[in-house]
Amino acid sequence: MLYQFDTDSLDHAKAALLLYGMYRSRKPDSPLNGLETWDRFQTFVRAACLKASTTAEFVQAFCKKAKIDSVKPRYLDTGDPVLMPETGELVKSDRVTDYRLKIMSDNSLLSLYNTESLYLIMLVRERIQREKFMPEVQDEEADEV
Repeated sequence: MLYQFDTDSLDHAKAALLLYGMYRSRKPDSPLNGLETWDRFQTFVRAACLKASTTAEFVQAFCKKAKIDSVKPRYLDTGDPVLMPETGELVKSDRVTDYRLKIMSDNSLLSLYNTESLYLIMLVRERIQREKFMPEVQDEEADEV
């Protein structure tokens, strides 16, 4: 289990984390709400892959389609300490946010979105299903509404 996804592949975990972060960051009027959420999600992933040559472009295209204004960093949190680039120091604090920029700059993930999108979406769905039974996640979601 990596990044709270049921996989042993770091690349799959990183790719799923980015999808998870975007999904959780959606607004109430996003087309990713409703009966056909996951069909649309898959369609948006494929469409974003067609328009992107980098992972950052993929995120931009996906967010535009899904009406996501910004990816909220709290959904990209893995619980790992933050590495300060200047000093190499590890920082574990609630006051320091890790925006997971290395994931967005990892262009090798784009091929995963292109070829294994259904698997990545299932990883996201499985984590969301598991979180429904975790009271602390429920409380956080109630606070943001």
